[in-house]
Amino acid sequence: KTSTIPISGIHDPQLQNYYNPLLPNWKGTALPGPLSLSEAYSQFILPSLQTDQPHAATTTFPMAKWPDPILRKPASPLPHSIFQNNQHTHASPSLQQLQLVAETLKNTARQEGAVGLAAQQCGIDVSLIYIDGVVTTTSSSSSSLPS
Repeated sequence: KTSTIPISGIHDPQLQNYYNPLLPNWKGTALPGPLSLSEAYSQFILPSLQTDQPHAATTTFPMAKWPDPILRKPASPLPHSIFQNNQHTHASPSLQQLQLVAETLKNTARQEGAVGLAAQQCGIDVSLIYIDGVVTTTSSSSSSLPS
């Protein structure tokens, strides 16, 4: 019989006593949330903008580690209102907030050594991903496919 070690903060009964003998010291995460795009901006980005530190490379989000229950929640679509006007409310974030959240996703992915990161992995309820090193190519009609 395999012994179990409770993971503090995990409230999913199926995952509470997860134990892997190959990873005896491993612990998952239990991020609060999910946060809206505006809430993520207010809690993580806005405070860094109010200091003397440059935001560009310093601000990151916490990143969930399996078996964090937030990783199993589907993300909500990005609100179309972001692209329709420059006015925003708590329910309707601005394009600038979206850009800063996307930049912070990039910072987080790079800090964690990940090539990609979904906002949902950081406890943010929006369908937004960052993928590093994407190279686009175009192909011509005379490709080297066999005839």
